[in-house]
Amino acid sequence: MLPPQQRHQPQRSVLMAAGLFLAIGLILQGWRIWSLNATYDQGLFLQEIWNGHLGKPFESTLASELSTPVLVTGEALPTLGYHHLGQHFTPLLMLWLPLVLLLGVWSLPLIQVGLLSAGGLVLHQLAQEDLEPRLANWIAISYFCAGIVIGPTLENFHDLCAIPLLSFTLLLGIRRKNPWLYGIPALLLPLVREDVGLLSFSFGLWMLLRQRQAWRWAGLGLCLYSALMVFTITNHVMPLFGSEVSVRFMDERFGQFLVAQNGRGSTVDVLKAMLSQPLLLLQELVQPIAPTLKFLITLWLPLAFLPAAGLDGWLLMAGPLFVALSSQGGNALAVNLRFVLYLVPGVFAGGILWWAQHPALFHERWLKRLWRMALVLSVLFTITGNPHRSLSALIPDSVQPWVYVPPVQQLQRGWETRELLKVIPNDASVAAETQLVPLLAARRVLLRFPENVAYTDEAKQRHPVDWVVSQPGFNAAYAPAFRRNAAWVRRSKQQIEALLASGDYRVKRCGSRGIVLQRISSTPAPWEPEDSTAGARCVADQFNRAVAAMQQHGDATPLPPHARKPVDSGRSPATP
Repeated sequence: MLPPQQRHQPQRSVLMAAGLFLAIGLILQGWRIWSLNATYDQGLFLQEIWNGHLGKPFESTLASELSTPVLVTGEALPTLGYHHLGQHFTPLLMLWLPLVLLLGVWSLPLIQVGLLSAGGLVLHQLAQEDLEPRLANWIAISYFCAGIVIGPTLENFHDLCAIPLLSFTLLLGIRRKNPWLYGIPALLLPLVREDVGLLSFSFGLWMLLRQRQAWRWAGLGLCLYSALMVFTITNHVMPLFGSEVSVRFMDERFGQFLVAQNGRGSTVDVLKAMLSQPLLLLQELVQPIAPTLKFLITLWLPLAFLPAAGLDGWLLMAGPLFVALSSQGGNALAVNLRFVLYLVPGVFAGGILWWAQHPALFHERWLKRLWRMALVLSVLFTITGNPHRSLSALIPDSVQPWVYVPPVQQLQRGWETRELLKVIPNDASVAAETQLVPLLAARRVLLRFPENVAYTDEAKQRHPVDWVVSQPGFNAAYAPAFRRNAAWVRRSKQQIEALLASGDYRVKRCGSRGIVLQRISSTPAPWEPEDSTAGARCVADQFNRAVAAMQQHGDATPLPPHARKPVDSGRSPATP
């Protein structure tokens, strides 16, 4: 064993792994933004942070589009003054306001990839406390190779990227008996997002059951603090900003338990419903069996499965795992989405604790071969899955039917789109398609087109947006394999034709890379005469080409009206 001073220094192999993870992550995230593969959440979080410098933190018209009155009941337009806190309580996001003002849309990849990279380095420090240096290195490198880490790293920006860093720091504080190193992350975790309190509750439970007497009291305190924060935030704080928790989120994730209440209820109501229906709860925890087993296998694959035999890892992720298994909906067991980060601390910290009890096994040759093969498979499965279209320059978005946009074409469309958007003033209100949202989000009013073209202000007065942007060619390229893109082409065509027919908008730009409409509020400049006939003809031509291309390559069936909900919103319930 190395002396303590050397033991706490990152080894060269870990630094190289962290550096590669950081560099590749930033490159791929930068490519996603440039090539228009970043979408809705990338803009939503940028807008709500950016509004902080106007004295309106967490305000977002993009978030308003996901509110109950707009998305669920359809009784209202998106509104100024809506705060995203009604959907997720994320106060720590405002820490990034200076960086957002400095770097704009490029700040979010730096925050996300940077925090997840730092989490791996702290994990290495934690592993060095109990394991020999080579084994500690393997644990840290496994983190950087894990699909459950790579997937969320390459996703649209999300508020959960701080979970590994704070979690491993908390556990390091316990191991080093440092109350500050433990206490600060313990206080901050429920403030990352309201349901992260379930993770910190699991840490407290583990401390109660598996730690020495001195830390058991701290564990009890952490359990009480976490439960109180989740209860208070979801039942008293978030309802001040919106009804999404009780009306939308509980129904989406736990509606099967709330049938008697028409799918509506608070987090407390969901807990009561679960306890009153034990057989249904047991069924939800194990079914569907095949996806559940695949999910659990993917969790433990980076550590070659062996640490799954230990109790510590399961205790450390007990709360989030219970929610994932008992939830309905496709995102609950998705290993490439942000929600799997709730389980990452339990998997890797549990792995450290298991190896601390079985150190001699590491010297077995067959074990290293198994572990190495597991890491290769983890990376391979992640790459071939093309998470969040991050590798679309190399891997087709779809094989059957074939959908592939060459990298040169993606590079070109990024440049041409930015040239197209230069005509829009920085402070103007805009409705734009989802791939354009990240580029336009540093403004107070941004809506997603074709879902919305108007909003209400704080006085409930209706206003049409000043600018509308559509890219029929972009969506047509993906339409053969993705039903939403086909639906967007048709709906955008209907919307733009209606806007032009109303006489309220004129064509400002029109070409193969997109269509820009400007609301008519003043006489066009003399050096830019308006030719409405030519503009309308160009718009019709662009949409006709898009529809023809869709039909030629096998147009995917359009979504039915009831299924036309925003995608890539990343909205998860405030869990009980």
